[in-house]
Amino acid sequence: MTLGLYEGLIRAHGEFSTRVSLVTSNHWAIQSACDDWTIGDLVDHVIGGNAFTVAILNGASGDDAMQAAIKTVDDNAGRRLEAVEETASAMIDLVRAPETPGRIYHHAEGDMERARVVTLRINDLALHAWDLARSLGADEILDGDLVELVWTAMSPFAEDLAASGRFGTGASGQVDENAPLQTRLLDLTGRPSS
Repeated sequence: MTLGLYEGLIRAHGEFSTRVSLVTSNHWAIQSACDDWTIGDLVDHVIGGNAFTVAILNGASGDDAMQAAIKTVDDNAGRRLEAVEETASAMIDLVRAPETPGRIYHHAEGDMERARVVTLRINDLALHAWDLARSLGADEILDGDLVELVWTAMSPFAEDLAASGRFGTGASGQVDENAPLQTRLLDLTGRPSS
């Protein structure tokens, strides 16, 4: 089944939400699977990313959206679990609304159409759902259709991902092309497959 962006966003949020619901107050300061981030930092990143996307889809510039994201994270310290759901709900509502054909959004990564803005958010939510699962020792298996959607979006940019430094050194070259797609996606994004 090929997911559309709206369904993909819902599933990506669902995967993250399922894992974040396992977080207790004792987890916030624990080191996450993401270098230099605690579990609290990881969840704050997702809250901020959701708020950033809401601001972008509402027409904010990349700089203004970044300020909105920072303010949202700061305002929701101490109520992270609620903030994940609130920011995701606002984002999903905007993506469900009819799109203005040809409209360009001024994202921090450059001007782009709504489909690209949403795709970036789906990728981030899906991968951080895995990061959170690994951090908590929870179920790491992501929805197969979602993995396919993220792989399709990210794999053409393998060299750029590696060069960005945000995904470690990128694909290790040690994962067989016949390996499960989630294993290949994790490797592509500098995450351990085992």
